[in-house]
Amino acid sequence: MSLLQALLLALWAGFCSYDDQGPQMFRRPLLVGPIAGIILGDITSGLIVSATLELMWMGLGNMAGYKTPDMIIGTIVGITVSIQTGTGTSPEGIAAGVAAATTVAVLAQQLLLVFDFIRQAFAPWADRLALTGNFHSILKINAVAVLLQASVRAVPTFLVVYFSNGVVEQLLKVIPTNILSGLSVASGLLPAIGLSILMTMMMKGFFWPFLLLGFALATYLELNILSITLISLAFAMIYSLIMEVKDRQNDMPKAVNQIDDEEGEYDL
Repeated sequence: MSLLQALLLALWAGFCSYDDQGPQMFRRPLLVGPIAGIILGDITSGLIVSATLELMWMGLGNMAGYKTPDMIIGTIVGITVSIQTGTGTSPEGIAAGVAAATTVAVLAQQLLLVFDFIRQAFAPWADRLALTGNFHSILKINAVAVLLQASVRAVPTFLVVYFSNGVVEQLLKVIPTNILSGLSVASGLLPAIGLSILMTMMMKGFFWPFLLLGFALATYLELNILSITLISLAFAMIYSLIMEVKDRQNDMPKAVNQIDDEEGEYDL
């Protein structure tokens, strides 16, 4: 790997970290991976490995004090391993990429937990400056925090992808073939686990008919994924419209009662 590619991957990891405090979309493998594939000159492998990781991590999200394995660094490293080993989109290449991604993602998760403790020091610093009315310095604190937020992912990403190429190749030579085959099978099972986690969060009571409808469309009518998605979108829009009308109807008696009370007060 060239130094320029490693720097671009590090910068991409740092940019994606800005989204960690926002809608958390750029941290998803399906968005991180294709850009990494373009940088490495193999967008096909980037798409396939990132799609596998997206399915695997689909149900994960930062909730309360829980932090997920770092999908940004994990995705970039997994795609790098898959492409740099020359296996690409083969089952062995996907297995190697998934194995590297999950391992690095868990290690990076520990690093981010340490960074969270360090970040707590910024709050009392900002409070002291706020008491003095020095708001210009508070903005500087935000700038420093943003740079740290980016570097905590950019630096590890650069070190791993630039200096570990030979290590990864030697490691893959040492790993027995049956283990790599097992990882290939596991990479096919893990998306099902990710989907099951997502379904436990989404399938609440009255959502089950929609799942059965999609299953029937795919199994018995043999519709492709685009057709099912468009039909699902139509049902979602109809459902949203019905719920909006229902909410308006529920609010109408309250509004009528309020008008009656106001008229009653006026008559008195």
